[in-house]
Amino acid sequence: MFGLQFAVSAGRCTKGAFMQLVKVSEEIKNDFQFDYVLVVDTEGLRALELEGNATLHHDNELATFVVGLGNMTLINIFGENPAEMQDVLQIVVQAFMRMKKVNLSPSCVFVHQNVTDIAAAEKNMDGKKRLQEKLDQMAQLAAKEEVCDAECFSDVIAFDVQKDVKYFAQLWEGSPPMAPPNPGYSESIQELKTFILSKASQSDGITLSKFKSKIHDLWKALMNENFVFSFKNTLEIAVYRKLEVQYWNWTWTLRSNMLTIENGLHTRIENGKLDKIELNNLHKVMSKTYEKIKKAMTTYFDDDRDKEMLVQWRGRFENKIKEFHDEQVRGVKRKLNEVIQQKNACKKLDDKKTEFENKLLQKSKELAHQLKDKAKDEEELEKYFNFVWSGWVRELTADTKPIEDINYEEDQSTILQELGFEWRLIDESKTSGTFKKISEVETTTKATYYIKGYFGYEEQQLIRSLIDDVEKQSLDSIKSKPVTTRGYSPTYLREVANKVKENVKEFESKRKYALKKVFTVDLILYVFHRAESWLSESHKKFKGNNDALSYVESKKMQYYNIFRSFCKGNSSAVVLGELICEKLKVSTVEAVCNKTAIDLADEMKCTFPAFSGNRLNLEKHVLKSLAEKEDFDGFITYIRRPRNQVEAFIKEEVQKYIFTDNKDKAQNILKKNVEGIKNLLSQALYDATEKVETQKGDTNMWVKEFSSLLKKELTFNTICCQNFSDINNFDFLKEETEKGLVSVIEEVSSLSLDKMKEFRMKPDQILIDQLCNCCWVTCPFCAAVCTNTIADHSPEKHNVPFHRSSGINGWHTRGTLNLVITFCTTSVASDRRFYPQHDSDKTVPYKEYQKAGKKYATWQITPNESKLTYWKWFVCRFQEQLENHYKLKFQGRGEIPSEWRNYSKQEAIESLDEMYNL
Repeated sequence: MFGLQFAVSAGRCTKGAFMQLVKVSEEIKNDFQFDYVLVVDTEGLRALELEGNATLHHDNELATFVVGLGNMTLINIFGENPAEMQDVLQIVVQAFMRMKKVNLSPSCVFVHQNVTDIAAAEKNMDGKKRLQEKLDQMAQLAAKEEVCDAECFSDVIAFDVQKDVKYFAQLWEGSPPMAPPNPGYSESIQELKTFILSKASQSDGITLSKFKSKIHDLWKALMNENFVFSFKNTLEIAVYRKLEVQYWNWTWTLRSNMLTIENGLHTRIENGKLDKIELNNLHKVMSKTYEKIKKAMTTYFDDDRDKEMLVQWRGRFENKIKEFHDEQVRGVKRKLNEVIQQKNACKKLDDKKTEFENKLLQKSKELAHQLKDKAKDEEELEKYFNFVWSGWVRELTADTKPIEDINYEEDQSTILQELGFEWRLIDESKTSGTFKKISEVETTTKATYYIKGYFGYEEQQLIRSLIDDVEKQSLDSIKSKPVTTRGYSPTYLREVANKVKENVKEFESKRKYALKKVFTVDLILYVFHRAESWLSESHKKFKGNNDALSYVESKKMQYYNIFRSFCKGNSSAVVLGELICEKLKVSTVEAVCNKTAIDLADEMKCTFPAFSGNRLNLEKHVLKSLAEKEDFDGFITYIRRPRNQVEAFIKEEVQKYIFTDNKDKAQNILKKNVEGIKNLLSQALYDATEKVETQKGDTNMWVKEFSSLLKKELTFNTICCQNFSDINNFDFLKEETEKGLVSVIEEVSSLSLDKMKEFRMKPDQILIDQLCNCCWVTCPFCAAVCTNTIADHSPEKHNVPFHRSSGINGWHTRGTLNLVITFCTTSVASDRRFYPQHDSDKTVPYKEYQKAGKKYATWQITPNESKLTYWKWFVCRFQEQLENHYKLKFQGRGEIPSEWRNYSKQEAIESLDEMYNL
């Protein structure tokens, strides 16, 4: 612009940054306090041909350096849109806020080149207004992140939108190379030069020695604060967090719809109306919701005010939504296929059940007919019925073998002895119950009980990890077994026990110490103990579905009621109505509970503050809850096994929401669903009766039509109609059934919401599946949990806005009992070094932590001096418990700073709001 000549690369653009001293001419020297103007020219930033993380890092460093160096920075933009410079300026502003020790007083001027109509004042004013809003927004976000007082861009960098934004017409009049230069361009340059010099006349200048010192201070500050260049700017972080909230809302809509579809298909399978699940059909029934979500995503990415920034994540999030949708479809197909397999496995007994029901109905009717005149009272009726019932059961189940119950205790002992463990050791462990407390290996006493040879806190940590890994692998293995369809087998336990023993041996082979035999015994028993309830429940289901004796015995009360009704002289229509109501009772309760569970989960996901944001928001509420209760054990679970604590938090909040804080609302949701089922039943009775009367059908047709109308909502087993063939008044049958259903509906309406725990859909588990489907990787230094809402968020590195003192995770100085008090965010900005593993021989500089191995390389830890008040309060409040837990001390270099003790619990909780504020 000014005719200065700098070195250029082959591409005709400046490479790097170049300085040139321009001497002030004698004729204007009297107006200035200096002899030279120093001009620094840089290469173009955000060049498309140089896209990539390394280039962004370089551009951010360069921009911050030159803006900090000069009194004024010209930002030369091709066209009117400064969007490509917004992220650079955001980094510059945030860097200046951090570099408080460097005395900086920069200003900036925007020059928009190639503007077609520079005379359109109204248009230019609108452009200036938008620019001002963007710059102020960036400054406010950066200030919030750095806890600074800055309301607008000019609080950080001197800027007046009316004077410091210039518009230039294009250089050529027409198309080069034959087009003449535009005189208006030269006039604009001259005006800009005059403007710069008028600003410069107000400066006293600076000596070369002071300028050298300023470069030194600025460079040193940049090196100490290099975090800011490799990190996203605050505006980008805020936009990404908003996108995460949207992502959770989109996935929830898909999950919620899929649960409703699953519910309906599950009922159809139970009714025998569906024996095959096709992926294509599932995609088809989900298509309307999926298309709606895709449309919402398109609108969000196209119309949001931050769409220029959102574009970088668009493809990845669209792929993630597609993956989520496909996995939901595949998951439901898997679950429903298991139900079909179970149904097929029970087919033999199902056929028998129909036969049993027919015979029981016939026998009840015959017995009632025999005793009609003899039975005088209820007691006598019951006596007669009980007398013949056991004979009926023997007769009906004579050719079926009963399914045995699990002998869990005996199987465990047998398997451990087969593995070579002494009976004395097994018996001692089982009698004392020590295996149930194996997870307390972090305590010195427990560690001594299990380890032979030297051990320290690090070894306890490794054993803790071994226990966690073995527990997860074992439970996953056992839960993959077809217990509900084929029953329990000791082989399942045998496989797991062998695998546990192998894992322990492999672990020992890499250590300098040995684990005692009792450790392996306790670990195997612990795994058995953790699997027992699941195996027991699954086998119970298998037995209920496949054991003829259990099934017939479960029907005793139902057929006593039929028998009693016939004895009272009731007509077939009355008895059939009672039988229908009895069969529908369980199904109605299940349908209402499952629907209520989905609705309650949806209500909480949309309105409950802890569940209605992104992962970061959930984390904030978990930490608030822990602080309010001052629950040290809960904190330790959160530090060691964060997912477990978050799941416990979700369960607790769901329980409180449903049974305490919003009990009336929850009950109203249940009543609404009861009303829906009631209307369904009334309509089905009306339609079935009308069709049968119109077509002059029989009882069999009425029952088939009625069950067909219920197939999507309620399970309704077939009824043998030959015992009710004398029914010809279907209006009467309808009325009698309606009478019976009144008491069924009343009973369901008065249900406790606790009843939901007995059925497939549970609101807490639905929310756990949704809210815990995210990243759980923890910081290798302080164990803070990555707060990315997406589980596999590569290539994004793991990060968290609130690290903590590493001593909270048990980090201590090697060779001492001193816990580390520093926050890892401070450590990675320091010149100190660390051992990547507890048994490492070589140290790594904290500043180069990402070179210390895979678990370090996947993290992006922002080096800074900020320390969240919450964790300072935590360390002071639980100092004694932490020291006892780790058998280490906050002493020496790890002594707690006295000012930390001034924070109250309330201040700690409030600091979470500041830190998590989007």
